[in-house]
Amino acid sequence: MTTTPHSAAPRVSRLPVRSVLVELPASPEALETPPVDLPDAAPVPFWRRWSWAVAFVPTVALVVYQRVASGRGWPVPEVVVLAATLGLLVTALLALVRYLDDRGAAAAARGRRALLDAPVPATGTFTPGPARETARARRAPEPGDPSGAGPAATTEDGTLTVVPASGAPLARPVRVVVPAGTQGPRPGDPFAVWHAADDPEATGVLLVRYHRTWADDVLAALHPADDADA
Repeated sequence: MTTTPHSAAPRVSRLPVRSVLVELPASPEALETPPVDLPDAAPVPFWRRWSWAVAFVPTVALVVYQRVASGRGWPVPEVVVLAATLGLLVTALLALVRYLDDRGAAAAARGRRALLDAPVPATGTFTPGPARETARARRAPEPGDPSGAGPAATTEDGTLTVVPASGAPLARPVRVVVPAGTQGPRPGDPFAVWHAADDPEATGVLLVRYHRTWADDVLAALHPADDADA
């Protein structure tokens, strides 16, 4: 996999971060091996999938009450009419969110298949974001750790500037989860990137791999004079 420095300002795209799949292989040799499998994407939050149903149930109840009350000559308070109208609007909005998520999931599935069928190597550079968060993996309680909280895994949100087959740099959001005991990317570190052959702009599903030893080798090859001075 060849690596070239970025000579042009990259286009900035707010594509979904879920479509950038990140792997941290145990060995640097694995970075340049064509992928035969892909890691799972981050799951869609529960509220995005089912919050429409939470709004739908009370809205239906209010609409039914209005129909029954009108048929029996009962007065219908204005607040009931207003609540039912707002409920319909909220339900429609949340249903649209679910629909767009389903469309995105279908597009991601097609992108994953295309990437595995015809992977093309590319290069990328990592730029970390301002915020970093940590999460602890749960495990069985131990005598010295009754809480059951395992080592902290660091989640780093940043930007991946990828140079795809088209040669036009593209900046995309990326999220790197670094397990405890694993070296994560530094600012400006290179990434090994794979995209589908029918996606020369790298706007679809990407597989991003990182290993500290591989990154050091690439940087040394790009800047031999700096390495000699060091």
